[in-house]
Amino acid sequence: MIEQLKLYDSRLPKIRLGNPCDGGYVCPVQAVSLSSALFTYGIGNDLSFELDYVRVTNRKAFCFDHVTGGVVPHNFSNKVFCFKEGLSGTKQEQTDNFLAHYDKYFELQWNEEDQRFLEKVLLKIDVEGCEYEFIQNTNFEIVSKITTGILIEFHDLDQEKTRNSFFECLSKINQYFYLCHVHGNNNTANFDFFEKRIAKNVNEYYVEKFSIPKTLELSFVNKELASNARLDVKSYPCPFLDMPNNILNPQNDLSFLKKLENETN
Repeated sequence: MIEQLKLYDSRLPKIRLGNPCDGGYVCPVQAVSLSSALFTYGIGNDLSFELDYVRVTNRKAFCFDHVTGGVVPHNFSNKVFCFKEGLSGTKQEQTDNFLAHYDKYFELQWNEEDQRFLEKVLLKIDVEGCEYEFIQNTNFEIVSKITTGILIEFHDLDQEKTRNSFFECLSKINQYFYLCHVHGNNNTANFDFFEKRIAKNVNEYYVEKFSIPKTLELSFVNKELASNARLDVKSYPCPFLDMPNNILNPQNDLSFLKKLENETN
């Protein structure tokens, strides 16, 4: 299961948008620049990422939160749109699937320079545990046809049932996207995860311990944009892109990534 967290170097430059602490995310520049809009779920009272997206792209941001709804600064009112609707895999009273929201709110835009319709959007999700039900009940082949990348925070990974769902969800996403950035939300600590592995050199099983953050912020890029991707051998957190969500706590340990890298090598 842990192999689903193998990190890939997309060979694309990365950019950080949003707050320098909680609320900021890292993603490939092309996933931003080639997107025709941003669809974002779970905004709460923080629109810093969404406002930065509009500043760098001059494109629209569609923001969804069925609890808060969001408040847009006046000078962004023609670019940032907030809806008091949430995210789910199947339609509920206050929530619906991203695919339904895309069809309902998004209008294809003509790109004069490239002489084509811009149809892919950037998708950002931070919905406090509801991400699992959404992913499990969504066709990600269709998602891959309309998104340049996905930024998503996964919660409660120290709980075995949730962790099993997490790896299932990653397996589904990884068919169409490369995992290209990992950051731990240090408002929660690491936990020890044990997995039965096979030592390929002797063909025998053993149990290995991994220290993994309870909350992970993951960035994915559409495989169509990263045809030259290779396994990432850099160390994380990245000192010039990754900032602690909580400045009072140390960054989460991500050394488990090196174990996955070494196993591959």
